[in-house]
Amino acid sequence: MRGPEISCRMAKSTWTKRAGLVFCALLGLAPVPVSPAEAAAASDRSCYEATAPFIGPVAMARTATALHDGKPLTVVALGSSSTQGFGSTAPEKAYPAQLAAILAERFPRSTIKVLNRGVGGDTADRMLGRLNRDVFAANPDLVIWQTGTNDAHRQVDPDQFQAILNVGVRVITARGLDLVLMTPQFAPRYVAAPNYRAFIDRMEMVAADRQVALFRRFELTKSWAEDSRFRAVQLTATDGLHPTDASYRCIAVLLADQLARATAR
Repeated sequence: MRGPEISCRMAKSTWTKRAGLVFCALLGLAPVPVSPAEAAAASDRSCYEATAPFIGPVAMARTATALHDGKPLTVVALGSSSTQGFGSTAPEKAYPAQLAAILAERFPRSTIKVLNRGVGGDTADRMLGRLNRDVFAANPDLVIWQTGTNDAHRQVDPDQFQAILNVGVRVITARGLDLVLMTPQFAPRYVAAPNYRAFIDRMEMVAADRQVALFRRFELTKSWAEDSRFRAVQLTATDGLHPTDASYRCIAVLLADQLARATAR
């Protein structure tokens, strides 16, 4: 029985689910069920099907020390609605909660907290105004700053946006905190905004000038949307703007992967 059971499991992992069930039926055996962990791992692997540039080669000393020396790590996810979790089915499906769970699995010696400080509708200047309350008060090691979407929708001057972002980056890094900037998501309503590309370009400029990490979420989600292999997965909510559970999960998986690479010794 051992051989057929293994073959049956292999069929399910390498063929489609339907083909696996047919194969098992031909053997006269009940299919071996896929565990939730196996299903999650298969889903996470699908996040890598599309390629896009991620975090640049920027040293993140505090994050590296915490993850590799088994020390506590506190992350603040600063942003707007796509950080808060709009479009997800539950708070634990938003990317900050999923990122915390993934990092805890990868670095079990560290106590990891990812604090969700997303506020729907916030622009960069509003986030700048709540740095003391929502970021510095938590004494984090790492800040992930997602912004740009609402600034484009409200037609903020891109020069003004860049100036605000520069101030925020300078204030955050002056405290010795690690920082990752996250660009807007690709979505029908975002790309319908006038001059939307300017905000992505300005974030790339600030990241390069200030030598901070950049998570290019726009390029990543755009590559998913244009890849036929992802059409079966709904990546944008019915409002045409916010991520879904599947998209939030992939963002968390790839962000965790890039953090691990950026802090590797």
